[in-house]
Amino acid sequence: MADNEHSRLGSFAEKARSALSNAGQDDRVKQAAAVTRDVAARAEEASKTVTRRVGQEDAWDELRADVQLLTEIARAHHALIVDLLDRVAELEARAEGVHDS
Repeated sequence: MADNEHSRLGSFAEKARSALSNAGQDDRVKQAAAVTRDVAARAEEASKTVTRRVGQEDAWDELRADVQLLTEIARAHHALIVDLLDRVAELEARAEGVHDS
């Protein structure tokens, strides 16, 4: 393999590492974290409400809705993490392929 191709692929791998290390600065990640904080605050409030009004059906409905929302957010975070892990694995495989050649 030519030196310039090694250099180019090495540069690609470095850019990929840099992009992954900056994933926490990605707007989607920031938005997901903000939504998670908001939902957690709502869930905490709902929990306090449920504690005060355990016998009232609307409190249980609010709690169920918050639990469903938290579940959806957890699924979205999981999908984002799985996607990032897949990307890292793919980039590492490419980088290893470059070093093996």
